[in-house]
Amino acid sequence: MITCIRNDGDVAVLVNGREIEVQDADDHSVWAECDIHELGEETGVGFPAGVTINIHSEDGFGTFLFHEVNLSEDGNQLSLSFVCHHPNKYWEGRFGLATLLDAIQQQVKHHAPFAVSEIELEDDWKRLVLTTMIDPAGVLRNSISTAAEEVGQIIKEAEISLAGMVWKKEYEEDEALFCTEVLAPLLRRMGFLSVRYNHGVREYGKDFTFSEMTPFSDLRHYGLQAKAGDVSGGVNASIDEIIGQVNDAFAMPYYELGAKDPRYISTFVVAISGRFTENAKEKIAQKIPKGLIGSVLFLDRERIIEFIERYWLREK
Repeated sequence: MITCIRNDGDVAVLVNGREIEVQDADDHSVWAECDIHELGEETGVGFPAGVTINIHSEDGFGTFLFHEVNLSEDGNQLSLSFVCHHPNKYWEGRFGLATLLDAIQQQVKHHAPFAVSEIELEDDWKRLVLTTMIDPAGVLRNSISTAAEEVGQIIKEAEISLAGMVWKKEYEEDEALFCTEVLAPLLRRMGFLSVRYNHGVREYGKDFTFSEMTPFSDLRHYGLQAKAGDVSGGVNASIDEIIGQVNDAFAMPYYELGAKDPRYISTFVVAISGRFTENAKEKIAQKIPKGLIGSVLFLDRERIIEFIERYWLREK
């Protein structure tokens, strides 16, 4: 447990039973600092009120931009703030530092519960702070790593947006790249809620799960299976795998983090980075149960680029 000890005006903060450096302290607040590795397997349970720990990472927690996080108690949760504070003079990125940070700010609205808590783009030292909440019960290093992955995705989306969303040939060969750089940000910009990419571990045929609020104030749930390249209707083609997973996708529920009840999809989307060939869509329609016709949608490269132009590039 992380503890704060006060004794005759002296203040000590202990992590894993070891004292870390205290930067500043008064009667109400304490600022301390440590390296990410010093957290060990500590959780945030019992995190002392009034204490903020500034945590460092040489590689920016994998983001290569946000090299500090500030951790503090906030009610029943912990506040986690990723801090970028960089001199413009030594920036050598593809885009100007102020331009990139402003683009990151614009992408944060697609990534609740992250929020921009500070931004300074006019000073020689540019500053951007992104804040989210984490569960105190989790291992802090793991929680920070998970949040950092989301920050990395925000940065990637900002860079793609600045580049004008150039379609890469790699999307037609690398399914994971297609999912992370195209489908995930596109689904968020289309207004879908709870967009979750399963990182290669399919939820019974569902690479993605997401939801939308209907006019009746109910949630409609979706599953999406992604494929890189073309999909044909030939014998032993990838279309057979898709057909085999359609029924499972509708029959088997998935569970959203923090939700108590299982969720069943109403619509299944097949999204590919190439083209459907040899009557592939017709073969799926013939093989799936008649009751699901109309509930299975097909998106190929051409349709996806149309949606990118409508929901992504025009927002800039």
